[in-house]
Amino acid sequence: MNDLTEFKKLGYDDRARLAPILRAKNSYLSEYSFTNAYLFREPHKYEIAVCGSCTFLRGVTYDGFRYMMPVCPIETIPLEKILLMAEHTDFFFPIQENWLEYFPEKYFEYGFTEGDSDYIYLTGRLASMAGRKLAKKRNLLKQYNEGYETKDLPLTPELFDDAKAVLDVWEKEIRESPNHGSDYEETLEALEKMTEFNLMGMISYADGKPSGFVLGEELNDETFVLHFAKGCREYKGIFQHLYNSFAKTLEGKYKYMNFEQDLGKDSLRQAKSTYYPDDMMKKYRVKLKK
Repeated sequence: MNDLTEFKKLGYDDRARLAPILRAKNSYLSEYSFTNAYLFREPHKYEIAVCGSCTFLRGVTYDGFRYMMPVCPIETIPLEKILLMAEHTDFFFPIQENWLEYFPEKYFEYGFTEGDSDYIYLTGRLASMAGRKLAKKRNLLKQYNEGYETKDLPLTPELFDDAKAVLDVWEKEIRESPNHGSDYEETLEALEKMTEFNLMGMISYADGKPSGFVLGEELNDETFVLHFAKGCREYKGIFQHLYNSFAKTLEGKYKYMNFEQDLGKDSLRQAKSTYYPDDMMKKYRVKLKK
């Protein structure tokens, strides 16, 4: 495509081009991963446009706005192309704070929405669950570890059926909750393609039965992003155990764990906030001045 206004639906065949470019950005934002974009291609209605060395993704936010996501290094995109793309979207998103300098205030204005921000935690802190603030989490962790005969295993394709059993229970339970939101299909596809996407995770067993799992990938040189965490409610403390035990396997390799955004949902905000994030990574929305 020679015209930046020509878009096509994001497909798996775009992985060879996009995956290395997104990884090279070394971003801390969870969206800059081909796996994330591909798995959530339907909710976000992702489309791709390519012109020479410039690549853009166009999608739709959870609150209904159309956005443009710069895939190639922002410093390599000529200002005239940025201005051109700005005419075909509501705003550029997600933009890291240190990228704002490439959007001159003469032409652009920006802001951020709290629900977009990624929750960032020190891996070592989750691995220890130390500190007064996490006392309740340690109590729940103790209830799980002492209440059941537990076993954790790396999540591999051979354990797909056990992970799906957890996912099915989780889906049934969440459907019973008010204002629920489900990423069942995206999680299932991630489990089916975990090898293709180089995903890494852990599955936990309580008294011999699968009780929960986590699944994610390397986001940058020092950050692991947790795309999915599913557990069965009957096992009290399962999520505390999953985060703690999995963090122990990552400690020493990744300084941070990214738990992604809360989408403005109170239930997700409460769940993630109670682990007291070490940072909230803002995602700016940058748009043309009127």
